[in-house]
Amino acid sequence: MTLSTTPHARPTLLNSCAWATTAREAAFRIDKPPAYVRTSRVFALDPGAADVVRDLARMPWHDTRFIASFDAGTLADELRDADFAMMIATADDGAAAAYAIGHACWERGITTAGIVLGPGGPGRHRAATEAVTALRPHARVLLVTEDRQDIVEVLGEVGA
Repeated sequence: MTLSTTPHARPTLLNSCAWATTAREAAFRIDKPPAYVRTSRVFALDPGAADVVRDLARMPWHDTRFIASFDAGTLADELRDADFAMMIATADDGAAAAYAIGHACWERGITTAGIVLGPGGPGRHRAATEAVTALRPHARVLLVTEDRQDIVEVLGEVGA
């Protein structure tokens, strides 16, 4: 079985992630802020996420609007001029909101990301699974994490 006909291509192997963390591979990383500043929207999908979104809104950002709660009737206004939308969930009760936001973004060609933020420890797996299931069809990028700082990092990387 031939993996590639390109002379210099290497197949993606199970240990590729380990290679990416080496100093040799780090030399190829982009270590400057993105040249393009996005017009971003960050949506809370549940009350716990609303607290996170309010905290994030206190930080300095370029052109980012943080929406702790929204009315489906105002969603078009919230997404006007946006080119990136992030949905944050801390519980599994935001499925309807995830669908509404995700579908509206899809119709407008807006890039989406979903973050499931939860505490560590026993019992977290079930809640995270339900939130992931709700977000998966509506987010191009999906991250399950315990660390709020990961949200800040993602927003920074996309130029929010």
